[in-house]
Amino acid sequence: MVRIDETHEALARIQMNVDNYDKFQAQVAAENSDDSVDEKPIDEQSNAHWAFGAPVPGRLVNSRALEELNRGSPLLINFDFRLRQFISKSFPDELISYEDTIMIRAFKCPYVEYQLLGAPETFSYATRCSRRARGIVNITEPGLHFARLRALFRCSLPSGRKLDVALVSMFTQSRWKPRTRWAGCQIRDGEQQFSFLALS
Repeated sequence: MVRIDETHEALARIQMNVDNYDKFQAQVAAENSDDSVDEKPIDEQSNAHWAFGAPVPGRLVNSRALEELNRGSPLLINFDFRLRQFISKSFPDELISYEDTIMIRAFKCPYVEYQLLGAPETFSYATRCSRRARGIVNITEPGLHFARLRALFRCSLPSGRKLDVALVSMFTQSRWKPRTRWAGCQIRDGEQQFSFLALS
């Protein structure tokens, strides 16, 4: 009798693992579904090598209102303050006071155009904002920098300038060392903090 109970318990554990895996796969499929992504870019800026697609439903929203509407999201904690700080640091010619309104439209998908070395044609690549999507970031500091793309925003500033901004979580060099070492191996940890990057 005990052996039968052990067998039933083992089968129940296996079934729970299968169910959890199915839920996880359904969640990943929902995040990466093509239903929310347009077939072609819909919102482009002139002379830019990127375009935005799949706008978040709704209209332009104030940066403070966006923070209030998403109060439970760790992604948007202190969003308005951090955005203003980023803009004033990265674009000192934009004098934004606290009373000024920054209008924002959120997008889910960037389309990036690139050209291979020695190839005359250009290619287009679409990705999605996701907890799992990651890529190489081109910033002024030397070396390769990796980040997870979490959100895309087009900010309409009081001066009339439109600024495309990505909200990312960066990867930093890990102190953990693998037992098996090989030349060029770099281990990176994902940061829990979110930072802004200008796409221009």
